[in-house]
Amino acid sequence: YSLYVIEDCAEAHGAEYKGRKVGNLGTCGVFSFYGNKIITTGEGGMLTTNDSELYERAKFLKDHAMSKDRRYFHPEVGYNYRMTNIQAALGLAQLERINEIIEKKREIFKWYKECLKDLQGIELNPEKEWAKSVYWMVCFVNEKFDEESRNEFMKRLKEKGVDTRPFFYPCSMMPMYKKEGFINPVSYEIYKKGINLPSSYNLKREEVEWISQRIKIFLKFI
Repeated sequence: YSLYVIEDCAEAHGAEYKGRKVGNLGTCGVFSFYGNKIITTGEGGMLTTNDSELYERAKFLKDHAMSKDRRYFHPEVGYNYRMTNIQAALGLAQLERINEIIEKKREIFKWYKECLKDLQGIELNPEKEWAKSVYWMVCFVNEKFDEESRNEFMKRLKEKGVDTRPFFYPCSMMPMYKKEGFINPVSYEIYKKGINLPSSYNLKREEVEWISQRIKIFLKFI
């Protein structure tokens, strides 16, 4: 169909699909370096591609669309998407440790899975045999939740110092996309049933066990 494939890899640094790292499967991949991502530079992100024309175009636009031949001349509208040297140094230092970071994130998920395995009607992040997840955040889906009960559950956890966050709203709920008229029933169902559990790289096993105990206690009241 001559379509361009853009991979949204915002939280998937190091993840794999059928033995290949994500970010090099399509025309280009885009990663986020926001503060809570697998690798962070505080803000910003990264574009990956093996298309030399696309690479040169992105490089041109991110530096104010400045001409190579005429100093301070801008043949079209550009942007300031340049990363500072300090940010780059932070990112490169973490890139050297990315395998260590991913293994710790996978270990944290394993702890949660072991602690919550006896709960009925609960599902955590699935991982297919052809994939390797980096478990950016541990996803907790309760088939009994609706939006109101989910929010009440999060509130009770917050009162005990356990910070969680709801799943993203479906894009088609946003005003700018409603006119498209497309509704994905799965996303409309799952957004109100899921939360993200604490998933910091610094979490210890005993902290995950404590959080899991609070989850088990408060589920009885929902």
